Amino acid sequence: MNIDKSLLNNPRLQALNIMKGTVPKSAWERNEIFTKNLRKKLSQHAINNHPAINALNSQKINKETLQKIHLDYRHAIVKVFTDALTMAMTQTRQLEPRLPAGAKLAPRFLLTLNALDEFGFRPELDSSNYYSGNPAFAHYPLYEDVLKALGLSKSAIEQFTPSDIARKLLHFLEASFSDYTSIITLLAVAELQVIIFSPPLRKATEFHSLDVNSGYYFVHGTSTDHDTAAADDDHEEDLWNALHQACTETDYNRLEATALEYMNLWNEFWNEQLSRINSKVAYNNTNSTNETAALA
Repeated sequence: MNIDKSLLNNPRLQALNIMKGTVPKSAWERNEIFTKNLRKKLSQHAINNHPAINALNSQKINKETLQKIHLDYRHAIVKVFTDALTMAMTQTRQLEPRLPAGAKLAPRFLLTLNALDEFGFRPELDSSNYYSGNPAFAHYPLYEDVLKALGLSKSAIEQFTPSDIARKLLHFLEASFSDYTSIITLLAVAELQVIIFSPPLRKATEFHSLDVNSGYYFVHGTSTDHDTAAADDDHEEDLWNALHQACTETDYNRLEATALEYMNLWNEFWNEQLSRINSKVAYNNTNSTNETAALA
């Protein structure tokens, strides 16, 4: 079979064009207006200027506190992210028969671009002219490497008790698994949260002599960050485009409420982490004051 190789260039655009062809232009444009308004509300959410960002950037967080933050974050999103992503790929089947036969394949293709990054593939050919990648470089194992580098043992990781808000975040995302539009909306919000907090988390870990020029923090952030190989902004855009194909006007109120509630939960999560940071700083300051008084 002879294929015009130009049709294999720019896979994101190829998928997007096919997806647009499965719905009326007016429906796609209405959905774009909906997501534009929703994204504006998300960009104005308090989490975008959360004080935990400055706290992480301050490089005053001790290793024990940073360990707990990473363990809580692991429970809230890291270990479940690809579960949600692969569930979204499966639930594209809900597009049919409302949309034409095969309409589920282009968004599944688009989400696969995200999955390839998550699973440890690289956008290049290997020495045998085949796909390049290794599951050891999947994002979840890379995060486990961060935990080890922070000095956490396997037993410490397994015995950690996550905060109530980390549990709520996990359950909230898992509860969406039966509905395609809900999953992709929450994943888009999750990507936005990753974009906001990956740079300060990277800086906080770097302060403790961890290598952030490779591994988990090298592949998280935005494609415009030249110090990383991250593409979370591309992945977020893919998810919104998947929603442009999938949702209808009857979904708008439900999806907006779901997205904002999930963002509120993330704000609570970072409130919890900030409390951890501040309590430790206050404890250290008290100790310093007592030591000074004892020396006087």
